[in-house]
Amino acid sequence: MRTGLRTEIILSISLLLAAAPLFAGFLLIKLTEHNLLQQQRAHAAGIIQLVAAGVDEPLRATGLASDLEIRVASLHRLQTVLGKQADIIAWRLLDTRLQVLASTAYETFDEFTSVSPLVMERGELYEEVVYESYRLFFNSNKQSYIDLSTPLWIGNESYGLLQIRFSLESLHQRVQQSQRLTLFYVIVYGIVLVLFGVYLLNRNVVRPVRQLQQATTTVAAGTLVPVTVSSGPGEIHELADSFNQMVAALSASRAETEEHIASLEEINQALARARDDLVRSEKLATVGHLAAGMAHEIGNPLGAVVGYLNILKEDLSDDARDLVERSLTETGRIDQLIRELLEYSAPVDHQSESFCPISLLRETIEMLRHQGQFDSVEIDDQCVADGCLVNMDRSRLMQVWINLLLNAQDAMQGKGRVELASRQDDHSISISILDSGDGIDPDVAKRIFEPFFTSKAPGSGYGLGLAVCQRIIDESGGRIALASDSGRGACFTVTLRYIQQENS
Repeated sequence: MRTGLRTEIILSISLLLAAAPLFAGFLLIKLTEHNLLQQQRAHAAGIIQLVAAGVDEPLRATGLASDLEIRVASLHRLQTVLGKQADIIAWRLLDTRLQVLASTAYETFDEFTSVSPLVMERGELYEEVVYESYRLFFNSNKQSYIDLSTPLWIGNESYGLLQIRFSLESLHQRVQQSQRLTLFYVIVYGIVLVLFGVYLLNRNVVRPVRQLQQATTTVAAGTLVPVTVSSGPGEIHELADSFNQMVAALSASRAETEEHIASLEEINQALARARDDLVRSEKLATVGHLAAGMAHEIGNPLGAVVGYLNILKEDLSDDARDLVERSLTETGRIDQLIRELLEYSAPVDHQSESFCPISLLRETIEMLRHQGQFDSVEIDDQCVADGCLVNMDRSRLMQVWINLLLNAQDAMQGKGRVELASRQDDHSISISILDSGDGIDPDVAKRIFEPFFTSKAPGSGYGLGLAVCQRIIDESGGRIALASDSGRGACFTVTLRYIQQENS
């Protein structure tokens, strides 16, 4: 598990802040300990010299020379002087042969260290220090002391050796107290610095970094929002500025990408329309060639047949005349098929005019009602009546409305409900015709606008009605679409570009 930035910085700062004063404090204690040890040595040297002078003084005054007299006088003087020193552990008096004449111990102690006879001959103060520096957590149980040895003189003649052991335990205690006090102040100082450091760290580093982290997470999720850092050093603000520049660059890049995607989608749609137009053009060309050939090869003989049948009809009986009438009806169907083929493949120019497509739709419904087509069909007109004007051939749009309305009637088998609705935006108006029939199967809906494709029974249509409707709407700059689910009716929507409002 990784630790956070704040934890690592706090630990690092705490160690650094604690190590510096701790090192300085114990270094100062070391220097103080060394100075105290030197003072203790000087103090011990002064005492032993004072004691030696006190022992020599009565001997010089009385002139005593025997060993017994020297011993008695020295013991009396030593007991008087040395008993008043609290830091003396023990003392002893040696003769010239380094034999112990007298000794006193005030507490348990290790034996004195042997002294070389050269000390007496040289007349120098001999010192031996046994001291181990006090450690905070590890301290030796060994006794710390100073052993001082000095010759005793009568005139220029040495008559003995005085040894005194001075305790250094008081020095240990002072050093121990100093170390504890230093450690206490270091801990208090460290706690104060850590608390203040945590506050500054949260304010100047952790909080801005977390803001940047949250902003980074937001950007990674797809929301390009700049970050606002209210506190922190200059580097944090520079990092926030760089982050905001990156967000701005990403926003610009996203907008540019979206524009490219939209452009590509438009291009794809244009290519799809061009492909459809090309396929339709190829079909039209095929149908045009077919229609032209049929019009030439079938039209003339068909016209002759119709003329002969009309002549023959006048000279026949009633029963035979009925057969001729039926023949004329069938030849009329052939003639109508040829005309529709010619209209689809090679439409003639039409006269454009401005009119309201909704009003034309209502006129078409009334015309079909007068012809008895919509007697059993309920019309639910929900179109908005404010009327947008379109510019196209009025009769051709009526042909579209007739075709769509009759298809709706056929889908409902002559009975049902047709809903009319309209919707407009800034540039176009959409008019929908929804029937209550069984709907159109999705596989059939894909091919519904193809020429010669029909879902009706044979003899009920040629599959050119919706293809002609699509051709008329496309040529006017609009579009026609089908929305249908099997069993839920079919909805044809015609979208046309309008030129102005009627009341504008």
